[in-house]
Amino acid sequence: MTEAELLKSNELVKQYGPAPEIDLGKIKNAKTAGVSKELKQKIETSVKREKKNKFCFTEEQEIELPTKGKLYQDSDNENLRNGIVRVRPMSLADEETITNQSYIKNGTVFTHLLENCIVDDIDVKKLVPYDVYYLLYTLRKITYGEDYRFEVTCPECGKKYIREIDISDVEWETLEEVEDFTKTIKLPVSKYTVVIEAASLGNEEEVNRLGKTSDTGEVILGYVARTREILDDEGNPVNPKDFIDFYTALPGRDRSEISKNFKKIDDLKIPTVELICPKCGKEDEATIPFEKDFFRY
Repeated sequence: MTEAELLKSNELVKQYGPAPEIDLGKIKNAKTAGVSKELKQKIETSVKREKKNKFCFTEEQEIELPTKGKLYQDSDNENLRNGIVRVRPMSLADEETITNQSYIKNGTVFTHLLENCIVDDIDVKKLVPYDVYYLLYTLRKITYGEDYRFEVTCPECGKKYIREIDISDVEWETLEEVEDFTKTIKLPVSKYTVVIEAASLGNEEEVNRLGKTSDTGEVILGYVARTREILDDEGNPVNPKDFIDFYTALPGRDRSEISKNFKKIDDLKIPTVELICPKCGKEDEATIPFEKDFFRY
């Protein structure tokens, strides 16, 4: 904009006031409007949220994430940056979402469920697994209650028994220090540089997609899905088509360097509950399983 155009614009603002904010949810045919990918995503999200909020029979709740928002400082959503997510209890439609065979097959069940139940306008695919599981536990609690019963098979004697827990008693760690979601790491052996992000819900979906066309192991595919860029020892970018070959050949020390950079995040382990077999007395522990009745009363 030229100086003359800027002055004219300022005069118009003084005379008529600022232009009204556009409600993206009202824009039709957004997919064919020739807008940017980022704007399309915002429009689609706005439309979706407008549709799902026409009727609301439950109250939303503010949930504090165990990572306290420290991994999401680049988010446009202030609540998420502060570690807060507003969530509503599940509806009948959400129950159908978690049994949708297409979502189960392509590994997007949790994405669709959280997109439906999170009130805040955030990209759920950017959430790290630890926060995802915490939100799923929370959804179960605020929708169906805190009591949950699941079947256990003793690894010692084979006895099947029922373990009952109070979900509110499950203890979650918190991330105490600020961490960057994306990191640039110079590898000590290969001398290559990788720009890689913390594992996220979206990465898990990508691993599932890549696994359908490759017999490469999930660990390698996990690194590939998280990688934004690789530069060789002279600073030249590596073709993304070669990322699998790169990680397949990656020296152990280089892999350790990547892990070290995400240690604080990766060390946040999903909570476990104690198990004691009523028949043989075998003591064990396990994460709370997401069985078919987890999201049921």
